[in-house]
Amino acid sequence: MRRILAALAAMAILGGPGAAQAQPMTERTQKLTLEPKRVKGLLLGYGYDLAEFSGEVRTRASSARAVGIFSSDSAKTEFTVASPHRSEPMTAACAGGQSRTAFAWIEFQREDLAYICEFAGGPPDASFALALSKGGLAARLYQPQRAAEMTWNGATLRARTARIAGSVPFGSGGVLSYVVTRDGEEIAGLVRGALKPTFYLPPEGSPDREAAAVLLLALYTFADPADRK
Repeated sequence: MRRILAALAAMAILGGPGAAQAQPMTERTQKLTLEPKRVKGLLLGYGYDLAEFSGEVRTRASSARAVGIFSSDSAKTEFTVASPHRSEPMTAACAGGQSRTAFAWIEFQREDLAYICEFAGGPPDASFALALSKGGLAARLYQPQRAAEMTWNGATLRARTARIAGSVPFGSGGVLSYVVTRDGEEIAGLVRGALKPTFYLPPEGSPDREAAAVLLLALYTFADPADRK
């Protein structure tokens, strides 16, 4: 019995199987702040630095809700991602459209159209889709409900609106934070601050780090209609 207890204690000290997963996501990731910066010659956008990733963002959004949140150019964003791991920057072009993602895993009633991104210079299977809820009581209690799914180099990452420890405990009408999972494990997150958003990325060397960064950038740069109400 004493040997069993000693073995269990050693596993706890050394971080045995499941120890990392038992830690909160915020303690297993790198906490980063993204501060938009001016780029000379870029009038309708901004530049950014996020750890080893950098790029530029251009967004066009309108408030013509009468014709639908994704009609015309109501939510169009293009952003680039450069990193030491790529010889050329990758470009993501995002807008509303029909998603190929089934979203069978989400629990809320969603809009017919989704916000999707197409990638140039990324993995051949790269795809991103964001579903928006149709509202209701649950969405108003804390924040509007959103769910995203990204395919990247054979892996599938999912994101959903959820409170992250340390973020504001109540809603303000807009989307406050996202949690990213892979195979059910929380690996990254985003708190959308008004001026300084906080990104939680997998640690350096993680095979999910780049995918999580691109997914969170797509969520952050989305001109969410809930923010304009």
